[in-house]
Amino acid sequence: MIIKMHKTKIILFWTKLFKRKADENYINNYFFTSSGRCGTNQCRVTNNRDELCTSDAIIFHARGPIYMNDMPTKRLPHQRYVLLIKEPPYKTTAIVGHLNYFFNWTATYRTDSDINYQYFYWRRKAKPTNETSQKSYLKNRQARAASMISNCYSQSNREGYLQRLNSVIPVTHVGYCSGTKCHKSREICLSQLAETHPFYLSFENSLCRDYATEKYANVIINNQMIPIVFSQTPNLYIPNSYIDANQFSSPEDLGQFLRQLTLNTTMYDSYFKWKDEYDLIIPGPDDYLCDLCKKLNNPNEPYKVYDSMKKWLYNDAKCQRWVSKLNKTIDIPVDESMDYEEPWF
Repeated sequence: MIIKMHKTKIILFWTKLFKRKADENYINNYFFTSSGRCGTNQCRVTNNRDELCTSDAIIFHARGPIYMNDMPTKRLPHQRYVLLIKEPPYKTTAIVGHLNYFFNWTATYRTDSDINYQYFYWRRKAKPTNETSQKSYLKNRQARAASMISNCYSQSNREGYLQRLNSVIPVTHVGYCSGTKCHKSREICLSQLAETHPFYLSFENSLCRDYATEKYANVIINNQMIPIVFSQTPNLYIPNSYIDANQFSSPEDLGQFLRQLTLNTTMYDSYFKWKDEYDLIIPGPDDYLCDLCKKLNNPNEPYKVYDSMKKWLYNDAKCQRWVSKLNKTIDIPVDESMDYEEPWF
């Protein structure tokens, strides 16, 4: 079979994105023009499955969902199958872990993905500033922490950790799980919490390798609270911008440290000096398409296929759960994550 080479690479969304089709008009007009966000007109996206045989990349969103009885009927040698997911492994369609020798590329939050799909990243400023030395951030706030949680029973068991932390310092819960209302705008809600809370609990629903979301990014970008993270990959965060709960022997030990921190203005303010040296960047939800387009147009891009999605997606994610009676995190069995199904499927 002779495959016709296309100047414009076609990206086909085979599945929906959380039950919605990709907005192809918006993406093609805003991203894939010479003056657009990607700076190129060499790609376009489509939802039209009739274009399967002329497509160069076929995207499968892991919470599309994906069904075995709804797979492409043809696959051409030049095509690249792409797994797209921004959620932790247990939130993916279970069938993904069984699709060996199927995906060529991955676009996920993982740093070892083929295409960058992280929630945020940071870089050094070209020219450091000295703005934070003129500011005081503690402002007589008492030792208390805030959290905003909508997933009431997390895989990481963050709720168990926070319950014990609450015995040492007050923890204010807002959101669906608490029954306590906050402003419907996340930005305004965080700003209101920052008036009386010097700390924010940026605990993820899953404790997996490289999984760090806007729970950290939204707090430090505009609010004067120190985020407390529970992280497997601390180098994802801006240096000295956060407190890592993993560095403490227990929730009570962390709570005592937070109390001491609010008694030392100089030490508390030191967690904001990162603003002089670094910039935090939050990519747009479709920015990964620029990287995908670049790879498709690279004639030297080597061929690749994932021989075991179970290993890459689940085993290598190294997800853990915090266990209160052990005072530590333990590994979550891979089969437990793979057996999970979202109730709305």
